[in-house]
Amino acid sequence: MRRRTGQTFFLATAGLFRTWRRLQAGRTPLRLKPEADSIMSEPYDARTAACVSTAWLILINKPMYPIYVSALLGADAATRSLATLALAPFYAATPFLAQRSACGARIALPLIGLADTLYATKLMGAETGTELFAVACGLLAITGFSAREAAVARTLSVVVYGVFVVAHGRYGVPLQAWTSQEAATLFTLNFYAAASLAAFIGLRFAAAA
Repeated sequence: MRRRTGQTFFLATAGLFRTWRRLQAGRTPLRLKPEADSIMSEPYDARTAACVSTAWLILINKPMYPIYVSALLGADAATRSLATLALAPFYAATPFLAQRSACGARIALPLIGLADTLYATKLMGAETGTELFAVACGLLAITGFSAREAAVARTLSVVVYGVFVVAHGRYGVPLQAWTSQEAATLFTLNFYAAASLAAFIGLRFAAAA
């Protein structure tokens, strides 16, 4: 199991690296039509561009999650994890929102991520480690805004923290049931996924500072 988990994380890391290269080149993470790539070429400010990159990264990796689950726990577990894709369209809307309101997109992304974290935790169960993605939401709330927008950053940070604290331990029975071994495997997967996302946000927004 440990060897299979390591191989899965290696594949996941390779996918993240390829996505990073496309985002750094100012393109969508998939080879889409030229007009789709042009969305990434809009003259965003540096923080908004980083926000859009992060939204694309999450969106392209969302469909990969059931594949990782399948590699670790089998097809039945992967089928049950498909419901985690429900909020993916909201990430896809972020680049289009950025064209109309740069600040609105930077506000929306951590809120979408927070809603996704709450939903995934109710779906999968807190023991699977999905709550860890709240860390990335907090990072987006902090790094996505300049000193002139400190009030917005503080408000978003308080919202993310407050919702996390209020919701923690109050999700009730998860919609999907897992054995203790399955939950432990999912926790490891989600731990590395959340850590990788946090690292990407740190690296991407550091370049935007």
